[in-house]
Amino acid sequence: MKKLLALSMLGGILLGVYLTVHSGLAAVGSVLATAGWGLGLVAVAHVVQVALSGLAWHAALGRRFTGSAWTPIALRWIRESINSMLPVAQIGGEVAGARLLTLRGVPSGIAAASVVVDITFELVTQVLFTVLGLLLFLVHGHRNPAEHFWIVFGTLIMIPTALVFLVAQRRGMFHRVEDFLNWLAERLPGPNWGRMEGLHDGIHALYREPKAILMGCYWHLLSWVAGAGEIWLILHLCGADTSLEASFILESLGQAIRTAAFLVPGAFGVQEGGFMLLGAMFGLAPEVGLGLSLAKRVRELLLGVPGMIAWQVLEGRHLLARRRAATQTVEAE
Repeated sequence: MKKLLALSMLGGILLGVYLTVHSGLAAVGSVLATAGWGLGLVAVAHVVQVALSGLAWHAALGRRFTGSAWTPIALRWIRESINSMLPVAQIGGEVAGARLLTLRGVPSGIAAASVVVDITFELVTQVLFTVLGLLLFLVHGHRNPAEHFWIVFGTLIMIPTALVFLVAQRRGMFHRVEDFLNWLAERLPGPNWGRMEGLHDGIHALYREPKAILMGCYWHLLSWVAGAGEIWLILHLCGADTSLEASFILESLGQAIRTAAFLVPGAFGVQEGGFMLLGAMFGLAPEVGLGLSLAKRVRELLLGVPGMIAWQVLEGRHLLARRRAATQTVEAE
């Protein structure tokens, strides 16, 4: 598994390098230089999207979590940081998030279940977001049959994927997923993650709260829409005059491409090629589409590095607390 992830990540990076060289280093650099320090503003704007997603996770936890909403918001930031900075195929951050919730006193089964339910809310709302983007795309006036085929095909793949994911939760498949998460947790970097027990039962318990389901989907849908605003901001900073409608389409279909490439850590290369293809449909030069993707990479670095540090600080504090407790126990004896 590690070799497959490493190879897919290497292949994606090489593809990204090829696309950059092919588009012209100077041209791509000029696009990013136009944005300049505005890329920091993009990182600040993305905090809104992280907060909305964190509120969705807070809703997924339901009545069993009595802590502040700031906890899942902060942990959502760490989840995204791990997924963007480490070769973990977009799931390592989820395992870490569940682990950090247990350090806040949440039972392991509920913590892991809340992550699965949160992913479900995110996937279902992404399907809706992508379908809306696809409808706007078709109404926008694009009539190239080749474009329609691949974009419609890629979008429709997400629908059965979401349905399979939902059915799997009802059919008890997450008994096996629980074993996989424990296997993965043993191999991720960092201290001992502990085991996740009661995942299947926890999922069913959380789904018995209709209000939590509605609020979780509501916050995630707002988060996707906020992502479209980020696309508009980046293109505006890069000097591209793009409408909010076009930004909505670019983000919705671009995220669909990224999700389809979940086995490629960070969707390296795939995201870059996707934005170049989609951008061309709206008259954006290849270097602008590539610059859009690279600007998002810069934002990932600006938020991801501090997020990784925060993760290690939290784990370090827990490790020190355990050592102190063990020392006190020995001294008491």
